[in-house]
Amino acid sequence: MAQLASGIVDYAQRATSNENFRLPYPANLQMALNRLTLLAWHQGAPAPASVVELLHLAGNAFGAWKISLPDADVDPDESLLAYGRPTRTCEELGSLRGDVEGEIRENTLMRAVMDKARAADAPHSYVAFRELLIRQPAISALELDTRLGTSDLALLADEVRQAYEPVPPEAVADGVVRTCSGCNGLRLPLDDGRAWVCGDESCPAPGSPGTDYPASEGAWWLRRELRTFVTAPGRAELRIADLVAAMGVPVALWPDFDACDLSAFEERPWVVDIKAWRNPVRLARRLRERLFTVPEGAEKAFIVIGREQVKAHPRYVARLRKACPQVRPGQRVVAVSEAEFLRAVRKEAEARA
Repeated sequence: MAQLASGIVDYAQRATSNENFRLPYPANLQMALNRLTLLAWHQGAPAPASVVELLHLAGNAFGAWKISLPDADVDPDESLLAYGRPTRTCEELGSLRGDVEGEIRENTLMRAVMDKARAADAPHSYVAFRELLIRQPAISALELDTRLGTSDLALLADEVRQAYEPVPPEAVADGVVRTCSGCNGLRLPLDDGRAWVCGDESCPAPGSPGTDYPASEGAWWLRRELRTFVTAPGRAELRIADLVAAMGVPVALWPDFDACDLSAFEERPWVVDIKAWRNPVRLARRLRERLFTVPEGAEKAFIVIGREQVKAHPRYVARLRKACPQVRPGQRVVAVSEAEFLRAVRKEAEARA
């Protein structure tokens, strides 16, 4: 499934690029077809006869597949494609396989931003860059130019422009680009073209019409890998930081150029890595491979699961701890829900007062 997801992400990226799509299909897509065909034969189940049939199958919920997937780390109601586009499930599985191209683009850009901000001793510019990507995944050309003229972002103007790409043609209708007020991302049409949906599965208020931008004036959309791995968890990062600050507790976002996502308390700080993965078992696999490094001097360290994920999976934290012993209570890094973390911060703040 991870190989198939990686192939679908690659295929979607190529299919939506400005270049004409040419065969062959991505290697991961073809190899996943071969492996699924063998699996289907072993199970006596019908196998997809081509990549086209495989992509059609990927649009079905896993619970409807005739091929059994006992070790795939997926839920029955999840699918790899929705309305012809990769789902968040697909993105997560693809990153487990190693969406190498996407990670290189993200890491190269983020590294360039950190290096430039660090060289200029401008941590405020790095924070402003992250906040822009989180708060405005879709933005008009005029507004982007205006934001780049501010003192915080002028230093990183080139990198900001690299983070965005022109909105896809399907996002334009009647001369306007439609956005969602829940996440400020794009609203995209369903297959029938008569209904529009938010393109972000983790949006807190999908379907809420946002600002319409005149297409003639230009509009930009954050690159796919940044929408998935910066914008989505970033909403929880900003929200949790605001809630901690409201308690009167000193809080810092992405301190020391992203040593962690959030730090609470100035002395004996608590450090946090906030996760917005849809599936706890997939997140557990990623954490077993790469758990974040706790900064020196931190008193406690947490993996915090956002409230959206806990609402969708009420036993999320329990499943995560079971699948990843490294984040169970008693370990150096402990997985908790957003609500659990906020209660612990409040209790600690009262104890330190």
